[in-house]
Amino acid sequence: MNETIPMEGIKVSGDLIRLNVIDASLPEELLTRFLRGLTDNRINMTLFIGGKGSGGFQFTSCIAAPDEERVRTLTAPVPELKACLEFSAPVDLLSVFPHQFNLKAVGLSLMALGKAQIPLHGFCSSLSALTFITDHTDLDQACSVLQGSFSLHADPPRTLC
Repeated sequence: MNETIPMEGIKVSGDLIRLNVIDASLPEELLTRFLRGLTDNRINMTLFIGGKGSGGFQFTSCIAAPDEERVRTLTAPVPELKACLEFSAPVDLLSVFPHQFNLKAVGLSLMALGKAQIPLHGFCSSLSALTFITDHTDLDQACSVLQGSFSLHADPPRTLC
């Protein structure tokens, strides 16, 4: 790429499963009960992207892969909830840290990952981080692509979680 943006490092959170609610028309109390069940059973969400629109609640979350069976067991007694949950193949979260929020960083990241044909299952940003959900099998390539798009040290800090 012609332009690079300074970044502090890369953080990888691996061994995750992406969990989607694929039917946004679920009643709010059912989703609240599901989220409370995760809390009661000490199932952490490494990432939660949610919102409510005219179609109802929607969310994507990432949980530790070993917790997948516990979540399936938790939802089994509630057929309407079980039917609207979708579990993915293994994914990783890849976060990069700009010095400050920069819309250009989002664009450069998406363009670089798209050009390399790395599948993205979601992304989010905050003032301090850009986080991408990608297939576990594409993690090393995604890290290399992002390293080429940002001004990182030759061997940037790479934190594995």
